[in-house]
Amino acid sequence: MSVLVKFMQSGTFYSGVSLSIDLDKISKFEISHQRTTCELLAITPENPRPDIPYMIARRDNEYQLQDILKDLRQLKQDHKDIIYDITDTGTHLVNKP
Repeated sequence: MSVLVKFMQSGTFYSGVSLSIDLDKISKFEISHQRTTCELLAITPENPRPDIPYMIARRDNEYQLQDILKDLRQLKQDHKDIIYDITDTGTHLVNKP
């Protein structure tokens, strides 16, 4: 059983490309505060660029990222076989095919 975290990659070269990471492979989450938004960063040992972690969600308010973080921590304990899909407008739980 594993939980995949699916999100849209950011950046010039990856715009619109989705990526999925196994939740168990994420070693740490960080919240980064930008000028008008906050970002939820995922740090993994497999990241091809260790100095730049994956940005899995961007929201206007930190409490919205805290809600996502709470969901991810709960899913890590539950050991379900699902996909946690993070979009610009919200999050969705999807059963794996």
